[in-house]
Amino acid sequence: MLLRTSLYAALLFPLATPALAQDKPAPVARLDHVAIWVVDQQKSIDFYREMFGLGEIPAPFPAGGPRWMRFANGIELHIQPGRTAPVEQPRRVHMAIGVASLDPILAKLKARGQGWSDVAGKPGAIQNMRTDGIRQIFLQDPDGYWIEVNDAGKL
Repeated sequence: MLLRTSLYAALLFPLATPALAQDKPAPVARLDHVAIWVVDQQKSIDFYREMFGLGEIPAPFPAGGPRWMRFANGIELHIQPGRTAPVEQPRRVHMAIGVASLDPILAKLKARGQGWSDVAGKPGAIQNMRTDGIRQIFLQDPDGYWIEVNDAGKL
């Protein structure tokens, strides 16, 4: 009798757990792409290629339409032409790009004569306040979109 009760419990208990409950669907969404609207599409393509090594991939649009690039983890960056007004957004509205080391990025920024800051806006500062030891900088792309670059890729 004890064996039968234990067997029933072992078979039925997992069906009552929240992980297997029918009313809680498993997450099925994933980030597919990020799109930015730019003034000079080629300048943006060159920036993301040179700074972060993104490669361009075929886009299903006629020439002159959006162009697509891909990050190492498969997320796409869609660069759409036609912007005429400047981008106006605070630093806290940004995309984040993880790299293995900030040093090559800092060297590229210095070579370009382009500045960076911490999240508070202190020029040339490298933010090092995360409890996991990840360092961060913030910079702007050619259209003024904010980008956090962090060394989370080293983990």
